[in-house]
Amino acid sequence: MKKLLPLLALLIFSIACQKAPVEIEKEVETDLENAFVHTAYFWYKEGSSAEEISAFEANSEKLRNIETVQAFFAGPPAATNRAIIENTYDYAIVFLFKNLEDQEYYQEHPIHKQLIVDHEHMWERVMVTDVDRE
Repeated sequence: MKKLLPLLALLIFSIACQKAPVEIEKEVETDLENAFVHTAYFWYKEGSSAEEISAFEANSEKLRNIETVQAFFAGPPAATNRAIIENTYDYAIVFLFKNLEDQEYYQEHPIHKQLIVDHEHMWERVMVTDVDRE
């Protein structure tokens, strides 16, 4: 039992030093309370190959590495079915930035510009929305 006490104390100490998941979420929410939200919706051209689509979606993941991107979410429309929901797009990317200036930096970043050059041939339509919470 004496051998287990130091191990138990270490375990309790390490748990006590960790932040609870709720606290971590609150920190992110606080940091991005006035976030600039940038969303891009993509409609693929008819005839876009599975390889082209896969390459675009994989390359879009690289956008999360741009230093001003605070949060990144990407994927196809959800399987929701209400008349008011816009779900005709094929793929969407949602970004959170601290402010408009950080979003403008992203717009000019080489990773973003290269994605456009490499994949714009397969987009029938692109729609972008921005929300500034400042």
